[in-house]
Amino acid sequence: MGKNSKRKQKKAKDKLDPKTADVHSLYEQAVQCPEADCDFFDRIFEDTYDRLPEVLREDFCGTAYLSATWVARREQNRAIGVDLDEPTLAYGREKHIAPLGDAASRVTLVNEDVRNVTEPKVDLLAAMNFSFLVFRERSELRGYFESVRRSLRKDGMFVLDLYGGPESMVPQEEETEYDDFSYIWDQHSFNPITSEAVNYIHFKFPRRGSIKKAFTYEWRLWTVVELREILVEAGFHDVVVHWEGTAKDGTGNGIFKPSTTGDNSASYIVYISALP
Repeated sequence: MGKNSKRKQKKAKDKLDPKTADVHSLYEQAVQCPEADCDFFDRIFEDTYDRLPEVLREDFCGTAYLSATWVARREQNRAIGVDLDEPTLAYGREKHIAPLGDAASRVTLVNEDVRNVTEPKVDLLAAMNFSFLVFRERSELRGYFESVRRSLRKDGMFVLDLYGGPESMVPQEEETEYDDFSYIWDQHSFNPITSEAVNYIHFKFPRRGSIKKAFTYEWRLWTVVELREILVEAGFHDVVVHWEGTAKDGTGNGIFKPSTTGDNSASYIVYISALP
């Protein structure tokens, strides 16, 4: 279960092998499409508040690819990226922030637990790529959501994404081919008693070998209804599920709209937005 239903596939530019490949770059190509995320943020925020958001906080920001994309989008935009892993932040500073030139001054990267950061207040706070699933206890997740609410301006918005469906609980591998590598989403194990999952990302290079367990995720697979309930418990209101439409071939069409009824898909990805 990858994120390709809402991501445009991107092509690698060079011949790659396990020794020379940059796993962060591979991840960004295979998993992320920050332009699509930013388009979605702008649309739902403007629909809600009749203005565009300016200050974004990207929690679990990793390489800050989304933050850099946000700042490059408009001259008034600013971004704050928060992540626990300093080496990954350093990578992002070099690859994504420094190339912004003068606009780099509008990005702040913070090496900290996302639950400990509540200032400055922001218009929009995003937790993408299922990153918040690291919180496996209800009290932990509610505590994170409460800190998010304290971080938002009164006319702010919280956005996260989630994957689910029956197939999300089945150990399996899904391979997506690109020009010079394959991305493999490995749902390695799932415990139905605790809803805890162990997933890996592998990368394979035709006739050149592979990188096994390039990324490891030990998550609690929360359901949509659980997230809605916990967001309300944390003080949010107007919690909206944005469900993806279906293309003619039966795959996701990349267009997410507010919905109170989702089709009973074997697998799905949704956005969820909430107001403080």
